[in-house]
Amino acid sequence: MEPSNAAVVTATNRKILLEILTRGTSKNAIATRAGISTSSFHRKVTGKTDFTLRELGRVAEALEVKIEDIVKDAA
Repeated sequence: MEPSNAAVVTATNRKILLEILTRGTSKNAIATRAGISTSSFHRKVTGKTDFTLRELGRVAEALEVKIEDIVKDAA
């Protein structure tokens, strides 16, 4: 059975938050490095709105990981 879109989004957002915690940085710092406003980043990482693929790529770059590392195991 395929996971729902909401489940994939939730898993991806959790992975982003885990990466932020692992690196000892902040959501604001990653948002700034990714070129996303802090308020928009907060809405996206809490699941109120979705990241675009381009934004996920910029977040991955800000976290210094591959985008595949963020989305793997989510789908």
